[in-house]
Amino acid sequence: MDQETKRKTIHIGFGFLTPLIAILPRMLLVLITTVALFFIIVIARPTMWKKGFEAMASRERDIRTGYLYGPLLYILMVLISVTFLDLRIAASVFCIMAFGDGFANVIGTRFGKHRYQRFQNKSVEGFLAFFLAAFISSTFIFFLVSINPEFAPIFDLFSIRDPQTIIVYYFLLVNILVSLLSAIIELTTGDKLNDNLTVPIISGLLLTFLLKF
Repeated sequence: MDQETKRKTIHIGFGFLTPLIAILPRMLLVLITTVALFFIIVIARPTMWKKGFEAMASRERDIRTGYLYGPLLYILMVLISVTFLDLRIAASVFCIMAFGDGFANVIGTRFGKHRYQRFQNKSVEGFLAFFLAAFISSTFIFFLVSINPEFAPIFDLFSIRDPQTIIVYYFLLVNILVSLLSAIIELTTGDKLNDNLTVPIISGLLLTFLLKF
């Protein structure tokens, strides 16, 4: 297994922690992610544990700069999401990051045969994998977190007052759009930006705007 696939497998693995958002209070989630961020910045330094991090799949840039750049942004975005966003939206953003980005690489690397000319390291198969994984996982977790008694009934998230069935369809359409745009962002994000930053910011803002206003 190559280094990038190792990283994305870890990426996907963190996604299975998302159901914790359905059962833990917001303040505890903020505390946990704050501790995780502290760990990444202060303790989990590639320069301190070079051999271990090289084996675990840290990038050369991480070794050079002394920080796990990707995981740091990943956890920072999770912290911002669980602090400021509706937790249903925060959970959806987390799934889009973890499963969408993770499966895009894993599927694209193993089965990608149709490469984009402009984005040589990206494939149609990876793009589709991102979209499907992001949509399925974020839809599932949105409704799972909605079961939490801390929340009002699911339709209270929306400003429109239609029957619940129509609102569910509305959410599905919104999530299709957000998952598709997130896949496009992941595809077009260059080396100067990190999709752990661009994907959650755009998807979080879109979900908040389209479901709240």
